[in-house]
Amino acid sequence: MCRWRRWVGRVVNYRPGGPAARHASQVQARLLPRSFALAAVAVAALTAAAPAASPGPANMMGIKGKFGLVPAPSGHGRPSLYFQLTAPAGGSARAAIIVANLGHETETLKIGRALGITATNGGSTYRPLLGSCGGPGCWVMGLPRVVTLAAGAEERLSFIVRVPALTSPGQYLGGISAGPDTTPQPVTLGSSKKASTKATIVQNVTIGVAVTVGRLSSLTTRFRIPGVLGTLEGSMARLNIKLDNTGQTFAHATGTASCTAGGSQHSYAVHVPTILPGDHALVAVNAPGLPEGATLPCKVSLSYGNDQTLSWSGQVTIPGAPATHVIHTANGAYAVIPNGGVPPWAIALIGIGVLILAGIGGVLVRPMLARRPGRRTRAGAAGRDAGTGSVA
Repeated sequence: MCRWRRWVGRVVNYRPGGPAARHASQVQARLLPRSFALAAVAVAALTAAAPAASPGPANMMGIKGKFGLVPAPSGHGRPSLYFQLTAPAGGSARAAIIVANLGHETETLKIGRALGITATNGGSTYRPLLGSCGGPGCWVMGLPRVVTLAAGAEERLSFIVRVPALTSPGQYLGGISAGPDTTPQPVTLGSSKKASTKATIVQNVTIGVAVTVGRLSSLTTRFRIPGVLGTLEGSMARLNIKLDNTGQTFAHATGTASCTAGGSQHSYAVHVPTILPGDHALVAVNAPGLPEGATLPCKVSLSYGNDQTLSWSGQVTIPGAPATHVIHTANGAYAVIPNGGVPPWAIALIGIGVLILAGIGGVLVRPMLARRPGRRTRAGAAGRDAGTGSVA
């Protein structure tokens, strides 16, 4: 099945086949809360300042000094970081989750469900089910909406997973999430005289609920590579490997990518995180040494599943460096100029334009300056005439 691997933004990642769980103090140090914008940095500072509290049960996953979740012991052996359940189509499975308050104050937590999906570059992640319900996340039933826990307390919550009758054999991923039942206040990340940037930090923890429908031994594991794209990230060449999971199981892979340039072969390691059945990922591989603007013969070789292999070969074009760049010319104004600077003909054209504008300005302003002294002279003469007449 799949094991927790790391947080990616808001959720926890899993990969097939997992080692024994570590102590909670080790696990919690690797967790980050779900966040928006740059909120992960802010939350890291916030949790680091939190007072020490009960670490909770072993293999607890949560936010240090706040709260955590862990599958309740099932009696099937070692503790697990996620749920591994099996049920036939139209059947059900039961399990329980432990919710713990790791802080020093009473905490009210909102319990929700989530849908397991594949992240853009591979690895499983979760999408909260806030409105309409769909997918294996909706199979989780029987949990309360909120739970209130005293400081240092924990509660065991039982639930049931009901698999729809027409579900095809395969592996599916849902999730159970928990977070404070309060509306977080926006946090200012930066400000200037004219604007400020704020983020809303949402602290949330999700535990995976992996469900195998049918016999695992009868399910197929299969990858497909539709193609490989060459890109340029700054000055770094990169190979983006398109990978589809066309099988029925969670799967990950390892292997190599190689390209020939200038008579030399360049090889790079490839690590493919978990891709869920029916999903796809764009696996990015840094490829230093590949020339810009060149089309090269490349090959990708992967190993996955039960001693399965997959190969792809073809031509990959590495884009050339952009010929222009953007510069800031004024408040709110930008210009695109060539990377080599402004060419002489452009400088000459700008100079001619400045001279033309100066000439037009002189033509428009000169008559105005000429008329103003005339008006003052005629007004003075009229005053003098009127004064002379009054004395006589």
